[in-house]
Amino acid sequence: MWEKIQFWVNRPFRTLRSKLVFSFLLVVLVGGTASIVIGTRMVGNTIIAEAHKKVQHDLSSAWMIYQEKLTRIQDVLSLTAKRDLIIRAVMGNQVELLKRDLERVRIDYGLDVLTVVDRKGIVLTRTRSPYCSQDYKGNDELVRRALRKEIVASTEIIPHDDLVQEGTDLARQAYMEFIPTPRAKGRMEDRETAGMMLKAAVPILDMNNEVWGVLYGGSLLNRNYEIVDRIKDAVFRGERYKGKDTGTATIMQWDLRVSTNVRDKSGLRAIGTRVSQEVYDQVLENGRSFIDRAFVVSEWYIAAYEPIRNIKGEVIGILYVGTLEAPYTDLRKNVVYSFLAVAFFGLVLVLFLAYFLTRSVTRPIDNLMKATEGIAGGDFSHEVPVESRDEVGRLAASFNRMIRTLRATMEELYVVNTRLQDLNRHYLEMVSFITHELNQPMGVLKGYLIMLHDESLGPLTTSKQRQAVGTMLRNVNLLINMIQKYLQLGRIESGRMEVNKARIPIFAEALAPVLEDEKQQLDARRMQVVLENEEAFRKVEEEADPVLLRIVFSNLVGNAIKYGKEGGKIWVGFREEPNELWFYVKNEGRGIPPDKLNVVFDKFARLTGELERRRRGTGLGLFNAKQIVEKHGGRIWAESEEGSWANFLFTLPKGVKGS
Repeated sequence: MWEKIQFWVNRPFRTLRSKLVFSFLLVVLVGGTASIVIGTRMVGNTIIAEAHKKVQHDLSSAWMIYQEKLTRIQDVLSLTAKRDLIIRAVMGNQVELLKRDLERVRIDYGLDVLTVVDRKGIVLTRTRSPYCSQDYKGNDELVRRALRKEIVASTEIIPHDDLVQEGTDLARQAYMEFIPTPRAKGRMEDRETAGMMLKAAVPILDMNNEVWGVLYGGSLLNRNYEIVDRIKDAVFRGERYKGKDTGTATIMQWDLRVSTNVRDKSGLRAIGTRVSQEVYDQVLENGRSFIDRAFVVSEWYIAAYEPIRNIKGEVIGILYVGTLEAPYTDLRKNVVYSFLAVAFFGLVLVLFLAYFLTRSVTRPIDNLMKATEGIAGGDFSHEVPVESRDEVGRLAASFNRMIRTLRATMEELYVVNTRLQDLNRHYLEMVSFITHELNQPMGVLKGYLIMLHDESLGPLTTSKQRQAVGTMLRNVNLLINMIQKYLQLGRIESGRMEVNKARIPIFAEALAPVLEDEKQQLDARRMQVVLENEEAFRKVEEEADPVLLRIVFSNLVGNAIKYGKEGGKIWVGFREEPNELWFYVKNEGRGIPPDKLNVVFDKFARLTGELERRRRGTGLGLFNAKQIVEKHGGRIWAESEEGSWANFLFTLPKGVKGS
């Protein structure tokens, strides 16, 4: 074999250039072929194995987020059930007080259901239209256990009739017609009317630990994308591949997708579609996990499915996370192409090696040309070799000096830019970390202070004690408000603020909760809120994000209380224009200097008067409000008569979706 190779290399008519080219070609062909065969197989197996490990880890993270939401619902109910106001209202059958107070709790904590039943299992009140009551819930498994003094939470299927009682809009939200899905298992039904809910129930106990009733509530998962989008953001960090989300998450009611960020071919969320038959058999029928390649709606994924069980341990649905298979298959292809490219460029290198050896005269010019092209492309690292002392050599030396000067300048700019990026990243990380770490303990502290203030933990025997608790509660509210502003700032600056629009009654969903929350501050400063055009205000509905719009009203009303005249009035009003809705919050007080009317919306902007120094804020409230209003497609501005009043106005476009 070796003799034959030598014969072909040493044939008399072959030049030295041919021998070198043939030798290099032979090495590249043999080594490249072996590398392609062995490397492709090893890398391919490794890629798929790592993908399986990653999706298993992703599923564990998804369960943590899912369970965190369920635990939060249970905690909200537990704290609410311990409030003295609630206990006394249940014991005294004060239905209207219960309905009013619990409806505020339901809205504030984003629950879909919050219902009270008495010790016999009879519903005292619900907190959502049509506010049904007097029906029997003692056969509900969670209620039954709570009546035995257990605190329970689980995922449950809620029948259509029960959803109608809890809220007619919830029944509409849960209703889904099946969408034909490739590879799905056949079913007799063509629609789903029941709902899937994260549900908790806690007993209401008196001082003697005697059960007087049960408080149960929850969040409907159907068409609720909070959990799946949190999973996608936390686990997959919003990565996309060829215009598609790299990672997706889904909650399924039996085999039906009721909450998902999997997209169909039209780009819409694929709710109403169903899982493939192989997943159905493995997870729903046998109650086992499924981690493998799976066809999801219209694409292949490396997917992980685990059964969701109710409080009795029965399988009622599936939690799914998956990562698009295409990046891994494309990576495997790219490895093959890379090996082929290496072999190809090896061949090309061999073919051109001899050719370039003969070009010693033109090579310096070629080097200069390549270097200038590199500069045009942003590469300042290449210097041309100085091979002579003639005009071309002096030109090369001068060119190298220019390159070194440019490179030094670019390196300085890069260092400065990198430092600026690091400082900004550290700033965002610090804001996010501190506010997230403070948010939960401050919420718990507020809960206990409310219980102290309501005397749920025992009577306050002196007016000084009550005054101290009230002062602490007001300051905790200020701190929580400050934390929320920094949290919102972090979302804005990192581009994570989303506008989740729904058609809402603006007054009931956005303004009324704010006025209720600020009542204590208003009373403390003896200020009166005047609602202008109130009848129309209470009726107006528009497409808006209720949570974000509540933040806008909270910032404007909070500023009016903080900087308005003590004992003065605050006017909150609304008027309708042909293409937009106008809202305003006006207060009596010192007003704003004309040259500061635009500055107040800047980040960390503060006025410099004596009042502002005594009541310093974060400087973020109006900045956050402006970002939210502009995300809705609206405008916000300030008007003032210095020494008399200040008025903050914003608009919402009619029927136009924000970004």
